[in-house]
Amino acid sequence: MGFFRNILPALAGSLVLNIIHELGRKRLNNAPRINEIAEEGIEKTWRAAGSKPPQEKELYNMALAGDIVANTAFFRAINGNSPKETWAKGLLLGTAAGIGALTLTKPLGLNDEPVNRNRNVKALTVLYYLIGGLVTAAVYNAVNRYP
Repeated sequence: MGFFRNILPALAGSLVLNIIHELGRKRLNNAPRINEIAEEGIEKTWRAAGSKPPQEKELYNMALAGDIVANTAFFRAINGNSPKETWAKGLLLGTAAGIGALTLTKPLGLNDEPVNRNRNVKALTVLYYLIGGLVTAAVYNAVNRYP
């Protein structure tokens, strides 16, 4: 299976997830700030390596690129053996990714406030990832030929 059928659907879901996040971040006061978690992780990694972390714009760009790559890799698991299985995996894995964003930050030593500060932010965080998972499933179903 080539790029078109194998990677492109996951990339599409990841891009939609990040576009929704960016629109919410720029337009809503009470939106998740998922980028802040990625930025903190990058800063900590650079400091642990004994280097000075990148500055604001470069740090943001690195976080965005890292999110797209990581989400694309995760969303690749949504491809199923049938359209129904692919939809189910999109729903379940999208939801799991959102819940992971809420629950894995503290165990990873990161500040969870950007996604856990209130119920609305928590709900939007899970919703963003759910939408990314469902978009991935829709694109997989559009490009795949199932037996």
